[in-house]
Amino acid sequence: MTHRASNRIPATAAWLAPLLVSALMLAGCASKERDFEAAPVPEATVEPEALAEPAFTESPEIDSAPLSGTAAANYGQAAPLTRRIALVLPLTGQYGGVGSDLLDAATLALFDIGGERMELVVADTQGTPEGAAAAVRQVLAGEPDLIVGPLFAQEVSAAAPVAEQAAIPMIALSSDLTVAEPGVYLLGIAPEQQIDRVVAHAAQQGFLRFAVLAPQSAFGRRMAGAMEQAVAQSGGQVVQRAFYNPDGLGIEETVRELTRYKARQADLEAQIAELRLRGDEVSLAAIARLEEMEQAGTVSFDALLIPESGSLLRELAAWLGYYDVNPTQVRLMGLANWNDPGLLREPLLRGAWYAMPPQDRAAWFDSRFEAAYGSTPPAVAALAYDAMALAAGLARAGNGGDFSQAVVTDWRGFSGIEGLFRFNSDGTPERGLVVMEIQPSGAVVADPAPTSFRPAAVSMLTN
Repeated sequence: MTHRASNRIPATAAWLAPLLVSALMLAGCASKERDFEAAPVPEATVEPEALAEPAFTESPEIDSAPLSGTAAANYGQAAPLTRRIALVLPLTGQYGGVGSDLLDAATLALFDIGGERMELVVADTQGTPEGAAAAVRQVLAGEPDLIVGPLFAQEVSAAAPVAEQAAIPMIALSSDLTVAEPGVYLLGIAPEQQIDRVVAHAAQQGFLRFAVLAPQSAFGRRMAGAMEQAVAQSGGQVVQRAFYNPDGLGIEETVRELTRYKARQADLEAQIAELRLRGDEVSLAAIARLEEMEQAGTVSFDALLIPESGSLLRELAAWLGYYDVNPTQVRLMGLANWNDPGLLREPLLRGAWYAMPPQDRAAWFDSRFEAAYGSTPPAVAALAYDAMALAAGLARAGNGGDFSQAVVTDWRGFSGIEGLFRFNSDGTPERGLVVMEIQPSGAVVADPAPTSFRPAAVSMLTN
């Protein structure tokens, strides 16, 4: 089923509302308030930043707000050189609310950036794999040049073969790297990318002994594996791994084992006993200092990744403090969901690092969305804006638009609301992320996002 763009048409484009409802497409979107530009070419002397957020597209907790629409698509007759973009999102069902916001953001991008010969065809995935495959089959009747969406990894897996059979490229919004493939480009900000970025930053600051404390789940194992790869690339070593029950049961025991608290206590007691045997003045002074210490020796790692959030992260941090993991000695690292005002007030997270998209353009996008629709956009809405802005840029490329792999995977990348990004030929994204540090006054930039990519490496091997 296709749907009208939204009940909340931007005030600046109210004259297009009848076209949106009857023809289910956008045409003549000529406003260019903000260009979606290709990233600048870096100078040869610029050293590349280590690149690495979920913008958590896999499990949004948004109330549903289904849209109504007509029973069949009315694609109309395309004008010469018109470029059609298909947008497939969950517009009904459990995630209808977030799908509606994404549709609004994508519509806004077309009014801001789209050219005069662009049309948008929209279909509902219903938030299911079967619905996503059906939605792609539906929009293919309009012969689109590009498909934007779906949102979730299972939807992408189901829809990709349909799009591939028709040789139509897809810009999916999922952050699950496992569903990327040639012709299926992921725009979502993957947690693996965040881990790469924050581990590289930690290593650059001299933190080379890493540990991970992750949930005992597929996601947790994925994050632990990503950290091990990132640490190996940065020249460090993973010295401790611990997995806790994601339901929160037995967390204290897991943290105690990770920190080797009993062994540290025993080591401290043995050290004091040895000093007592010496009995000299220097040894007695050392014993006095050790007995005044509030912690049972130091842990074996100096950087700890915790891919968790919310109340469970607070509980983990509290137990780490209880077992004498001193934030001045161990640097905690997390994901972009640590950018939470509630977490920023946690004393044990002071000095912690996490990677996320740069926020330079976030305020502009939020105000633009609020002015158009009267509500605050969810964080993931910026992805839909960037995806449609990219589609508009591709539609203007070359002589009448270019959606080829060579253009989509241009090594210079693109710059959007969520910062710098580019696609690899296998469909995976690269992101220019910023590293944030939690301080008493709030989160501050510890390492800014790169402003450009270096050229892709050229193989010197010959067949």
